[in-house]
Amino acid sequence: MKNKWLVISSVSTALGVIAGALYLFFAEHSLLLSNNTWVMSAFWSAFMLWSFVLMFVVALIFNVLAFFELDEQYRVFGFSLPLKPFLSGSDKQQQFLQDAERFLLHQGKLAHSERVSAEYQCLQGEQEKLVFMQQTNQVVDINQIRALFQQMLAADFNSGVVVSYAGFSSQAWIFAREANIELLDAKSLKKQQKKHREQQFALV
Repeated sequence: MKNKWLVISSVSTALGVIAGALYLFFAEHSLLLSNNTWVMSAFWSAFMLWSFVLMFVVALIFNVLAFFELDEQYRVFGFSLPLKPFLSGSDKQQQFLQDAERFLLHQGKLAHSERVSAEYQCLQGEQEKLVFMQQTNQVVDINQIRALFQQMLAADFNSGVVVSYAGFSSQAWIFAREANIELLDAKSLKKQQKKHREQQFALV
């Protein structure tokens, strides 16, 4: 994602340099041009000057975005940026997984455990939970939920969490409800985040 911001910033910088160079050479009061017949009109001089300023500001903004890499919920200095609709599918999935991990970290500490397979994590909080995060953009089916449940039984976990950007099959939802496994897709994560913010506001 950062590369896109840098490309836009580079293009803006190049256009700004061109506009600035044209202004310096052909402006009405140019110090670099001795031939007055080549001097631009006042309108075009002002146009080139403001183009330079605008391109400089655009380049600065996208450089800032590249460095901050769009923090939680694409917030920069506390302001939400409406950029998610322009992200690619893989970028959206990666951002979802980051948001889900941050949400889980509010509940405790995520760590790998020797008690379970390497693909699972242990959420250590008020109650231990076994966590599985689907890294591929594929719907989680009932077989994956059953595999998690078997790991829960073997390692003595009472509850679990499965995170999937692509969602879950209907059978997975049914089985998870019976097995005390929480399923987090994009829609349910937003609900949980909203609920968490409301709880924080109530405490304040």
